[in-house]
Amino acid sequence: MKRESVEELVKARKGYKYLNQDRTSPYQNYKYVFKKGKVFKTDILDQDSNHECGVGWNLATLDWIIQDTNIFDKIIVEFSIPKKAKIVIPLASSGKFRTDIIRYERIWKSYEIFPALKKITTRLKKYKPINPIVATKMPPVKKLKSILAQVRDQIGDQIWAQVLSQVGAQVGAQIWAQVETQVRAQVWDQIWDQVRTQVGAQVRAQVRTQVGAQIWAQVETQVRAQVWDQIWDQVRTQVGTQVRDQVRTQVRAQVRAQIRTQVWYQVWIIGYYAIKLFTNVPFEHPVFELIRLGILVIEVMEKIKVFGKNGKFLGEFDE
Repeated sequence: MKRESVEELVKARKGYKYLNQDRTSPYQNYKYVFKKGKVFKTDILDQDSNHECGVGWNLATLDWIIQDTNIFDKIIVEFSIPKKAKIVIPLASSGKFRTDIIRYERIWKSYEIFPALKKITTRLKKYKPINPIVATKMPPVKKLKSILAQVRDQIGDQIWAQVLSQVGAQVGAQIWAQVETQVRAQVWDQIWDQVRTQVGAQVRAQVRTQVGAQIWAQVETQVRAQVWDQIWDQVRTQVGTQVRDQVRTQVRAQVRAQIRTQVWYQVWIIGYYAIKLFTNVPFEHPVFELIRLGILVIEVMEKIKVFGKNGKFLGEFDE
């Protein structure tokens, strides 16, 4: 679709407005009811061109709309402007103008305006994340140590935070290159930025919601059996009977928080791995090898504990 300027739209006596999917205005919360040729009028029109936004039916260019919102979750409505209508173009307009009469013409979806987005939009609607933590046997310890050495010398809360940051930055910088050559030439820069944002956000969100909660629930049960009781065995010999319950509660809370942090950092990394698979690009990072092995690794009590399918405890080794 042609990228029309304000002047071109005014000359053609037409313009665009974006709305939420339920046809309400994001700014005024006004709900539109459309039928072919329906006319909308107002008796009050701000005709002062010094006002960038004023009373009236405000329309805009597609460029302005794309810069103002993410069109993936919006609809774009095209209106025509009857000959008798007055039109005001603000002096400082960046793409908006207003009028006192508009006529509904049609609703556009993002992929209708930009056909290159249709495949991505369709795939996002159908996307269902798969839990990749499926290992049932302990991988060779030598192999695990080699992978972890590439990621960092040891795994802990801070380390996972740094790995997540590194993977996120590299994904953001590199993972789109292949898709970009296929799509960017067909869409505007602002749309391309929205493609990246939408794909990343939606895939990561589904992984966190559907896979993350499942993984944590599964691992937590095994952690209780494999970790907490071991820690308690060490602690209870060092404290008196009268404070054992209090200490046990505190220890469990601390360990649970530490392990939960490590699990969720890895879930976020799984989200980036899912984006890699979704976009089918050759971006790699050593931490992805742990995902391919179908495991989570947790550092606790100077041990690396390995968990697999359904949170099954597979084994452990010294750091």
